[in-house]
Amino acid sequence: MSINTLPHILPTTLETLKTRIISALDNGEKITAALIKKLVEQSKVTEEDLKPYADFEHPVEDSYGRKMIYDGGKFEIMAMSWNPGHYSSIHNHGYTQWGVVQVFGNTHHFIYKNKDGELKFAKKEVLTKGAITKVVNATIHQMGNPSTGKYMTLHVYGSDEKEGEITADAKNYELEFDRINHTTGGAFFNLPEDQIYNFKPGPNPTKDVFINYAKLMMDYYERQNKSSKIDALKGALIKKLNERLCVS
Repeated sequence: MSINTLPHILPTTLETLKTRIISALDNGEKITAALIKKLVEQSKVTEEDLKPYADFEHPVEDSYGRKMIYDGGKFEIMAMSWNPGHYSSIHNHGYTQWGVVQVFGNTHHFIYKNKDGELKFAKKEVLTKGAITKVVNATIHQMGNPSTGKYMTLHVYGSDEKEGEITADAKNYELEFDRINHTTGGAFFNLPEDQIYNFKPGPNPTKDVFINYAKLMMDYYERQNKSSKIDALKGALIKKLNERLCVS
């Protein structure tokens, strides 16, 4: 579940994007998610430009494939690969202060609100091909591919205050265990223990949030090789779903 990097010359559009972000930083511009969105729009990156970074053959345990395109210290440019029916965990982006995601296929995008100990939907949307959505460290969201075809997404994450590991200290919401894990890994379901370094109690999800989560988690488990561990995880999920369905 590490981030793989390919050390070759960047496609022209990605080199343009990298250069424009570096220039904005060097010139002391106020960097915001809105500015990064504008720079991505101007750079006109296509899915074809991302294909050298495709990782659709990633391990079945991973929720998607991801590769680093460029690590600039204060910002990262990454490519993600999404197979049909695959979704990320519910997560935030660690130290990220400004960033965007551009999708190259119709993408489910669920944005959540964690307030007063309750996790509820703030917005449910479908991002259409080419759409760009802004991301900051306060964003709690989940993305996935509801279609029958595979596609890629472009991700830019940055920080004014941190040099390197911009997305470290990301938080994944494990609703069936009522907890949030802190991770150096990706926004994956069922992360291995060596990529988790802390837990804290999680919020209470609304019924509709948990039902949606349980469906995506069960689909994920059904893709795994059958094992006693997977059976136990499915059992814990079903038990919590039954509890949630009984909540008025």
